[in-house]
Amino acid sequence: MIQDADPTIRAFIVAHNLPVEDVRLALADLIDENPGRVRVEQLDDGIRSPSGPFNYGMRSSTADYVGIMGSDDELDPTSIREWRACAEARHADAVIAKVVRGANRGLVRSPAKRVWKFGALDFAKDRLSYRSAPLGLIRRDAVERFDLRLLEGAGNGGDLPFVTRLWALGRVVPSTGLGAYVEHADAPARVTWAAKPIDEEHGSIRWMLSGTFINSLRPSYRTALGTKLLRRNVMDSIRKRDGGRALTNEDMAGLRRSIQMILAYAPRSRWLVSRAHGAMIEELLRDAPRREVIVGWDEIAANPSHRDSLLPARLRFVLHRQAQPRYAAAAALIKVGSSRYLPAAVRATIALATTVVAIVAVLVVRSVSSG
Repeated sequence: MIQDADPTIRAFIVAHNLPVEDVRLALADLIDENPGRVRVEQLDDGIRSPSGPFNYGMRSSTADYVGIMGSDDELDPTSIREWRACAEARHADAVIAKVVRGANRGLVRSPAKRVWKFGALDFAKDRLSYRSAPLGLIRRDAVERFDLRLLEGAGNGGDLPFVTRLWALGRVVPSTGLGAYVEHADAPARVTWAAKPIDEEHGSIRWMLSGTFINSLRPSYRTALGTKLLRRNVMDSIRKRDGGRALTNEDMAGLRRSIQMILAYAPRSRWLVSRAHGAMIEELLRDAPRREVIVGWDEIAANPSHRDSLLPARLRFVLHRQAQPRYAAAAALIKVGSSRYLPAAVRATIALATTVVAIVAVLVVRSVSSG
């Protein structure tokens, strides 16, 4: 981010359970070359959780806008400048970053928003809950206004309560331009995809679902969130355990507890996931789930051309916004929607259509008059 010459763009580095002098020494050249732009502070809380340093940094910042970055990741040089311009132009509380992964810059396909939508996004209609990390830019006053905090002590998923409040309460817009958040491929392999005991892995989900705020959301938001938790969080827990082959009895009992909590919160969500996912959910709700059945359905779920990975668990919901067909279509169109040329193309198309309609109207009026 310091590659951008704009002096108002600054880096705040939290030395988490590390000697701050060691960090400053390692960054001495960068600090000297960018006077006043690199701030390093120490946080010793003895907790192996990224939530603490992220909360500390946002709480201590004096900037108008804040954002968080993992230590393995980086930003394109123009990212912050473009995000800030986007936030100012659209009076946004937050700008959702375009995220690319690894050296090949593969596009991360979330959230699966409406492809033509460039203004304020809707929590349910634009499936914002699928972006489970607050990557991008956030107005600092919105952090206080919406009481945004990562869950302290969470080993993973601590940003889930944070983003759920932000996406549901704030004016959130998608980023435009070329700049992206670059997530390096090794980071998720070490953190996000490291299997932990289910009760720990889903601790943030259970904490969030037991809260007052989350239970005050409108029904469409609850359905959207519940469907996402089943489709992504529960299924990811199975997939990272070798497609279910490495599931223990304790894992399956933990998954059952999480599923029961999600279904109590959003009952309709079980019918909106794919048939394959729905079958895995039903199996896990049994008193004695059969591991081989879960493995078989996971293999089907991983096949994007299989009808049971495309159709919803209950066919009458086939056109529901959160159901598998519309979700899959929206996810497939994300690359189109993230193009920097799309907003201009839409405006040009609207202008052309308006012109054509106006010309036709004039010709009709002339025809009637001459008749």
